[in-house]
Amino acid sequence: MNRAFLCSAIEGLASQYGYHFQLNDEAYYPTTVCHYPAAFMTPPEFASMEGRKHGRIIYKVSLRLAQQGAKLCPEERNALLDTMEKDLIDLFVALSKTERVAVIDELTISPTSSPIDAHGAITLEANAYVTTIF
Repeated sequence: MNRAFLCSAIEGLASQYGYHFQLNDEAYYPTTVCHYPAAFMTPPEFASMEGRKHGRIIYKVSLRLAQQGAKLCPEERNALLDTMEKDLIDLFVALSKTERVAVIDELTISPTSSPIDAHGAITLEANAYVTTIF
């Protein structure tokens, strides 16, 4: 139940920022992104749990944002990376304010080095541990 809530909350927030959201396994990443700007998330990984009827579940969340970037000059690419980084930070801040999310720890954001398509997409990946309450 917490996993479904977490995925739904991230999907809603990504959509608010104008990204087309996809939830799928890593192997399907290059084939599922068909509209830019795109947000791609692998299913959250169960990291740990505390409690029985009431407690916490910690998930490792990996979210990627991608934008079209084939014909951009270096300055435009850097500006786009800055915008995407701000979107990821804002998205995780908004996620931390949702009803069942207690804490977001160890948020890291980094550009991915391998292109996902032949169109020169610019991609940023965010990883974090999200503590949910049940």
